[in-house]
Amino acid sequence: MDHPFHFSLYLKRLGRRWKLILLPPIAALLIAILFSWLTPVTYTSTAIMVAPKPQLVWRWDNKVYDVVDIRFDWRSEVMPLVKTPKVAELALAQVGGQLSRAYTPEEVMNATSVKSGAGSTFTIRVKASDPRDAALLANAMAQALPQAVADIYAGSADAFAQAKEDVEQQFNDWDERWRRFRAQYGIGLGFTGDITGVGEDQLVGNQAAIKQELTIKSSEVAALRSFLDKINLALTGLEHGGKANAHLALLDESMLARYGQPLETLQELPPDALKATLTSLQAQAQADFDAANQDLLALQDRVATILTEREHIQRTRGVWYESVKAMENKMAELDVKRIVEGQRVHQVGEAQVPDKPSQPNWPLNLALAATAGLLGGFFLAVMAVYFEGERAEI
Repeated sequence: MDHPFHFSLYLKRLGRRWKLILLPPIAALLIAILFSWLTPVTYTSTAIMVAPKPQLVWRWDNKVYDVVDIRFDWRSEVMPLVKTPKVAELALAQVGGQLSRAYTPEEVMNATSVKSGAGSTFTIRVKASDPRDAALLANAMAQALPQAVADIYAGSADAFAQAKEDVEQQFNDWDERWRRFRAQYGIGLGFTGDITGVGEDQLVGNQAAIKQELTIKSSEVAALRSFLDKINLALTGLEHGGKANAHLALLDESMLARYGQPLETLQELPPDALKATLTSLQAQAQADFDAANQDLLALQDRVATILTEREHIQRTRGVWYESVKAMENKMAELDVKRIVEGQRVHQVGEAQVPDKPSQPNWPLNLALAATAGLLGGFFLAVMAVYFEGERAEI
């Protein structure tokens, strides 16, 4: 018989399960504390830059008109220059002696990120284990960028040629890495494109080797799984007092030969001896299956690693390729722009020493853990009350 629902009584039943509600949040908080404690402490400092739209438009009558070209986003040309060795070297030259430790240009580039902002602004963010280092490097990068841009656009064609050469060198390095990668693993697994100096026969051969290894190992695992199933059928027939000959006939003779058990010999054995032999055979096949399956999983992990590496190389190579093309397309514009535009980029927001680390974010981690834990605990309590049903005493 259905009873009317009383919300207050339902809350009382939930309240009696307060331990069930609190345990998940406590566990989640402990995990969040451990995770945050193990996360390296990192501070982030941000410098705000502005790059107004160009006000120079070149005409075929060899005159420069002072109008705003709204079709061109100056930031898209300036922002990629932030993460270049030249800017990192200029920044380190300014504050190298003030930092808590020595940094390489590569470390500074890896610790720096650039993001578009509102209007013509963009931000330069630098991460470091020391908060003062983060602020010093962010401001130094912000001050070095206009200097590097000035070298490129304010009259130094040689500086631009050097910057272009640096970008081309980065592309050539990744292109060579891509060539070596394809030479090692072939064109299979989704690899495409022509690589100079590597014969197609070699690429196909490397591809076939990987695929053949996967196919052989997969076939071995499938054959052992099928062989085990048939042995189980034969053992089931013996356990139920039936004859196993019908099931024995299904066993693959090549697999029996692998374990030195000819089919004719098994068919002549009495039931007890046959059962013991099949049990021993089952144990051997199971051990081989487990080993082969582990090898297959390891091989699949290897292929997944190869694919991940391929994607990383292709993506990075593509970024540098686009950078090279972009710099080539801008060569014709530099003769006009470098006169004035190099001085347009400037810093409008100074990076401050952060008073707290950006990583780990203790409040966020603990809040997320507490929220998820409470929701989980409340869900468990509701499910407990639901399954308890009407048997519970109010």
